[in-house]
Amino acid sequence: MELNKSNMKKIMLLIAFGITVYLGLQNLHRFSDLAGSLGSIFEPFLLGSAFAFILNVLMRQIETRLFAPLNRRYTRRWPKVRRPLSIFLSLLIVIGIIVMILFIVVPELIKTIVNLTNNIPGFFNQMQNSLTDISNKYPDVGEYFRKVNIDWSNISQMLAVNGQKLASSLVGSTVMVTTNVFHGAITLVLSFVIALNILAQKEKLQAQAKRVLYAYLPDAKAQRIVWLCSLTNKAFSNFIAGQCTEACILGTLCFIGMNIFQFPYALLISVFVAFMALIPIVGSFLSTVIGALLILIVSPIQAVWYVVFFVVLQQLEGNLIYPHVVGSKVGLPVLWVLAAITIGGNMFGVLGMVINIPICSILYVLLKEDVSKRLKNKKNQDKPLRNTEK
Repeated sequence: MELNKSNMKKIMLLIAFGITVYLGLQNLHRFSDLAGSLGSIFEPFLLGSAFAFILNVLMRQIETRLFAPLNRRYTRRWPKVRRPLSIFLSLLIVIGIIVMILFIVVPELIKTIVNLTNNIPGFFNQMQNSLTDISNKYPDVGEYFRKVNIDWSNISQMLAVNGQKLASSLVGSTVMVTTNVFHGAITLVLSFVIALNILAQKEKLQAQAKRVLYAYLPDAKAQRIVWLCSLTNKAFSNFIAGQCTEACILGTLCFIGMNIFQFPYALLISVFVAFMALIPIVGSFLSTVIGALLILIVSPIQAVWYVVFFVVLQQLEGNLIYPHVVGSKVGLPVLWVLAAITIGGNMFGVLGMVINIPICSILYVLLKEDVSKRLKNKKNQDKPLRNTEK
């Protein structure tokens, strides 16, 4: 290779790239600290963008579907009123759902706590009677439990000492907790204001971003990035809509099934199941455990049957409802949805399960487009060869 000016420049760039990669690998642990610092600086903007993205899914449906007759009929003043009214209705719906859930769940939760408090003494008496029956039927087991000596005085003293330490630490951290709460409140308010501004002028922000891309990049690359961003937005928006739909279906099925089999705390557990369904895999496990623990205080036999019922419901939801509902929303076949959940969970845990489905949807569209393009090029290349053979 000739050592001319062009080749020397390439060699120097290659050496600089190698040094940069080496230094980056040597200081890889510092990138997490840097990312945390940048995240804390831009936290209101990141949260505001996330809030705006989620609210935009609902706001877009209101603008395009609910207001469709008005959009066709009024074209002069209505467009100026449509956006603020859509934002207001979106916020009203979200706040209404939260308030409705609180009005349903809080009284049921109070009732559940009262019932649990009343049932706990009977539950321990039942356990004591069961242990007595076991010791009578099996003398060896009873003799083993009688030999176990528990020093309750030491246990109570240890609990008192640890309780005093916990109280002193809580008192010492009061200022820090107050500061964190104040900072969190300010961040939340700023994020909310940023989200409203993003929703109010999202077309203007999109146009500005496109102008920047077309100004600094070639037209083909800028157009490709715009298309990819549009595809990503569509995939994540459809995923959020599908996930919420699936959570409502699962909560409704759980409520109907628990009422058919006469399980206690049907409403409270069903709302919790619907909420935890937003977290794949882990949410179903927590729903099973917490629901079984609540029912266990009332009836251990019903708690066992609840676990059986919920496992069957979860299999139905995981293999039929979830892949078809979420898969149809994001445009993924059932097999790809199951693969996305499995791979994402094994690589990145719960976050990987949630994010991997829309990411796989994007990859699926890109792969489908690339395969079609390659097959078309291959077909066009084969035509001249066939013509020359003839």
